[in-house]
Amino acid sequence: MLATRLFLFLLLFGLPLHGGAAVSADDLPGDTVWYLYADLDLMRTAESGKGFSEWFDAEIAADIHEETGIDLSSEVDSITAYSDASNGTVILIDGPVTKETQDKLLALAAMRGYVDTREYDGKTYYFVGDEDDSGGSGRDPFDDLGDSTYFSFGIANKAIIASSENQLKAMLDNGGRIVGSRSHDGALFVLTADMSFVQAGLRTNSLADEDEDDDDGWGSNILRNTEQAAILIAERSGQIAIEAQLKSKDPKIAASIGGIINGLISLQAFNSELGPEVQSLIENTRVEVNGNVLTINTVIDPALVAEMLND
Repeated sequence: MLATRLFLFLLLFGLPLHGGAAVSADDLPGDTVWYLYADLDLMRTAESGKGFSEWFDAEIAADIHEETGIDLSSEVDSITAYSDASNGTVILIDGPVTKETQDKLLALAAMRGYVDTREYDGKTYYFVGDEDDSGGSGRDPFDDLGDSTYFSFGIANKAIIASSENQLKAMLDNGGRIVGSRSHDGALFVLTADMSFVQAGLRTNSLADEDEDDDDGWGSNILRNTEQAAILIAERSGQIAIEAQLKSKDPKIAASIGGIINGLISLQAFNSELGPEVQSLIENTRVEVNGNVLTINTVIDPALVAEMLND
């Protein structure tokens, strides 16, 4: 859900991305609600990531090129995005944005409504949306870019989008770099790898609130007893490695969920109808519980991922 909303917003603006490095816990504010990092350039260049890249080009980039004339398949390389409770959402993009592309983006923004060109410390930025809405604190951290948005190409080889004007200015002051809070209690945990395709994490309290009408379901019970969740998709020796972590409020809940998952894996291991690729996936899946943290690791054949994406 989170990734879908973010990418829908990106598609509306068609912003090109370029380069980047995996995000770490030190890069994020202490009250981060969610974060997402995607390295599309690595997906294109790493052998194991070609399935992801081909799916993106066919399912997303082609439609955007047809509607806007912007060729994302050659321009989009990476993105780092997050939202914190105090300052709202930030999307940080690295890469050269041509004047032609900037003009197209401004035209697309104008189609959404009011656009105001502003200046800060010699740098130009733009406001799109409701003139009376300053954004930022108090808005939904999962959906605060819909009404009013600030964006700028004022830093060379970067594009910055923010829901708060103050947050955008802070990014401009810092050369477009995210300012994290280093060591902090209760920070979102971030899973990392040398060759990270995708990193994401979130605090699950708000998701549990959304699901309160269905409070008898197993999924709802998990959400109510979970504090954080994170996922990492990376390359490992030519294979796709996936790691997921769930931090529960109670170690007993983490142990219970781990036991259920291990039971399901054991049952499927005897399913003769499964193909060899799926059997290998099951055999490579490991579930560990350390206190209130549940960790799931697996390694997948890139061909199986490509097949799943294309189904």
